[in-house]
Amino acid sequence: MRLFLCTLLVLACAGGGARSPAPATTEYRDLEQAVVRLVNAYRVRRHLRSLVADTALARIARGHSAEMAARRVSFGHDGFDDRAKEAERRFDYSEIAENVALNDYPRSRTVTVAVDGWLGSPHHRENIEGNFDRTGVGVARARDGTWYYTQIFIARRRFSDPRP
Repeated sequence: MRLFLCTLLVLACAGGGARSPAPATTEYRDLEQAVVRLVNAYRVRRHLRSLVADTALARIARGHSAEMAARRVSFGHDGFDDRAKEAERRFDYSEIAENVALNDYPRSRTVTVAVDGWLGSPHHRENIEGNFDRTGVGVARARDGTWYYTQIFIARRRFSDPRP
């Protein structure tokens, strides 16, 4: 049976305590970029501006996906407050949101399944259609082959360069 679960977070979630960071890698950067392309294609069709893919947000998202894949945190939004604080150190944002997903589809289909799942969920779609300007996507794979996705969205208060 194919697994597919998505959960949503808009603005806040009960976060867990501080954890040591997962060894997040860029091994799945092509999949991460594919998520951004699909989300932006959807946004353009809806007459919304494209999101800028941000490497700092991707690093934060990758860490969470790696933590879920390693089973150090449950699938979901544990630790979101910590990720939001980490993003706040780089950006002056007015809003932050997060989508997570998992599935065990083949590599050739996993991204489409994850994004289609988000688009099929009103709450996830609300994040994708939100008034955000930057995003970061992190993908990790568990030993059992399950793919874990985290997509973070932010709306910067000022459309200027990230904080130094």
